Amino acid sequence: MDSQVRILSAKDVVAEEIRALIYNGTMASGERISTDELAERFGVSRTPVRDALQQLSVEGLVTITPRVGVFVREISPQEITDVYQIKTALEPMMAAWAAVRGTVDQRSALLRSVTDLERVAEAGDIPAYVRLIEERHEKMLAMAGSGGLRDALGVLDGRVRLLRFRSLSQPGGLAESVVGHRAVAEAIAVGDPQAAYNAMQAHMARSTAKVEALMPVTDSDTPSVTQLAAGRRGTSRSTRGPRKRSSSAST
Repeated sequence: MDSQVRILSAKDVVAEEIRALIYNGTMASGERISTDELAERFGVSRTPVRDALQQLSVEGLVTITPRVGVFVREISPQEITDVYQIKTALEPMMAAWAAVRGTVDQRSALLRSVTDLERVAEAGDIPAYVRLIEERHEKMLAMAGSGGLRDALGVLDGRVRLLRFRSLSQPGGLAESVVGHRAVAEAIAVGDPQAAYNAMQAHMARSTAKVEALMPVTDSDTPSVTQLAAGRRGTSRSTRGPRKRSSSAST
């Protein structure tokens, strides 16, 4: 049992190290990953490295092809556009449900946690910032209380984790992100589902624009999320999200 615990611990450490190499671009998209080289680099056996790569495959950071090898996952511009369009459709609903279904304590705690985001953003610690926003995302999912929404976003988030890191690395990325997260948290804290929906929609639009700036220009006929959002600006408020609950609604 003790041996198994040590192996799992080594796997987690190695996985974190590989994530950092992928996030900061040391391991480029499409690059082949050598298990032997990583084992030597981290001073461990190949077993925790293989286990770590399996975990990163589940997270969407690497691709494992039997009898071919392990590669840093490549994400096409079309896939990026598709994923962000789906997230932009789902995450505002997550925020709205969190505002309605979360308890007063949960909503207040979410707002207080913005202080941690601000502190980490000011320090420029992007890996720590990503961990915090993923923790906040998990809290909002728990407050929303929808298993289907959790499953859908769980798959998508693994695919955009690398993009999130790189978009936050752009000038002003952290500061702009904090503003968006605070707006969402403030709306959820007061239990206003419409404001939470709108704040998350605006935050997703800004995040998407950052990611799209990293993408190569293509001839795709599929409109980007930014273009779709611009086309919806004239849409009436009632069609963009849930109506605000009455004062008698349960928190």
